[in-house]
Amino acid sequence: MKNGLFEKIRKAVKSAKTALIVAHIDPDGDTIGSAIASAMLLSQLGLTVTLYSADGVPAIYRFLPWANRIKHELPLGAHFDLAVAVDASDLDRIGNKINLRESAALIINIDHHPDNSQYGDINYVEKISSVAEQIYKLCKYFKVKLNREMAENIYTAMITDTGNFRYENTSVSTFLVAAELLKAGVKTHEITTRIYDTKSLVSLKIMAKALAQLDFSAEGKVAWSAISHAMMMDTGARGEDLIGLVDLIRSIDGVEVAILFREDKDKIKINFRAKHKVNVGEIATRFGGGGHAKAAGAIVAGNLSEVKNRVVMEAVKYIEALKYLV
Repeated sequence: MKNGLFEKIRKAVKSAKTALIVAHIDPDGDTIGSAIASAMLLSQLGLTVTLYSADGVPAIYRFLPWANRIKHELPLGAHFDLAVAVDASDLDRIGNKINLRESAALIINIDHHPDNSQYGDINYVEKISSVAEQIYKLCKYFKVKLNREMAENIYTAMITDTGNFRYENTSVSTFLVAAELLKAGVKTHEITTRIYDTKSLVSLKIMAKALAQLDFSAEGKVAWSAISHAMMMDTGARGEDLIGLVDLIRSIDGVEVAILFREDKDKIKINFRAKHKVNVGEIATRFGGGGHAKAAGAIVAGNLSEVKNRVVMEAVKYIEALKYLV
């Protein structure tokens, strides 16, 4: 079945001359690294490639080879033979600045989220650690030799979606792929230092404000913080400065579900994290979002306080319904 799918992708690539590679909004390491690695792959196969991210590239990932090639706007009327969306469970996740169906003759959807809506003309959706692993498999299928630049992007994408190989989505195949990336020249210390041991002063300031108003449910199993637009303006912070904050909240002893709320104009962006058996993807779907069992998100229209109360109440109810946590 996989070979048949890969053959469809091969035929689509062979018949195309131009390709658009699309990352999702609020980009993380997996979507950025996988998008760049995909672009490098298709470029080696002879296509003219354009990289696109509606929200640009977070500063933490700008060290990656080809990161400076990613555009956050496309020329009016731009059209491509092929579009590849990476790490986006549905078309809404690529943002509303472009219409992907109008921008490309054919869409390839490469994703690992269980709630993927299968929106592509070709859907390569697999339960796996990261889209990075999927891109690695495509490189092997196309017999493209991994150079150091490709390997660095794939490795960065892989570690950010596995928490540097800490999360339960890490598998034997994940480590085997990592070994091949090291053979291709990846310097693990250099990348992990940039990703996990480098914070801006602004990032620390907004995190300090968020942690100062941390709140907990009665039994301490749900923890959350809400960041207002005023807090962001006061510190000069951007969304990317919050990377890692919800994971820090999850690390608190006794917390099963961590939630981070961020006010963004008339919408509230919500990030969920779970520690053990809670499936926050199910909670997120109740608010029009989705994601994985241990990491999910949603965007909800409304007032920050009102949305926070509704979501926290739902999370507490969800946990109370699980007998093993009562």
